[in-house]
Amino acid sequence: MTRWTLPAPGEAGMDAGVRAVVAGGEPDKVASGGLVVATLQLGFWRERARAVVDGAEWVFGKESGDLGARLSVDPEGTTRMRAVRTSFWTSRHDVDLEGVLVQVQGGARNRVWTSDGATLGTSGRVGFWSPVPTLELRDDVPLRHVVFLLWLEHTFTRRNQAAAAA
Repeated sequence: MTRWTLPAPGEAGMDAGVRAVVAGGEPDKVASGGLVVATLQLGFWRERARAVVDGAEWVFGKESGDLGARLSVDPEGTTRMRAVRTSFWTSRHDVDLEGVLVQVQGGARNRVWTSDGATLGTSGRVGFWSPVPTLELRDDVPLRHVVFLLWLEHTFTRRNQAAAAA
């Protein structure tokens, strides 16, 4: 299992507005000692982002109610990865990672990610007032999937915060 962290914008040597995706490191808000493996730049609208993973640019966002991801060279309206909310009351989602189906279930602070009945990993956050999303996933999960799942965790956390504030 590898721990993945999404520190605040500008941390881990990134420019302002850019978040690093950090593999490994200490369980703190900047993942001290970890390796930066990708970048994520959140859009003005909170459910949009651009990621650079292994030299390829990905576009993450909300498309017709679902959260999706596509390569920037793909036509708009297409998705390669997608999260569909299956239960409003329990915040369950089915995530299609290029043909691999992952179920997400959990609460406001922690989630469990499963595939074919086996645990793929868990997610949570570090900190309280400005939480930093973390994922602990099996080592066989491709990096592009890790970054999308980390963005989903960030998006789910933001949604929960907005609902709690309302």
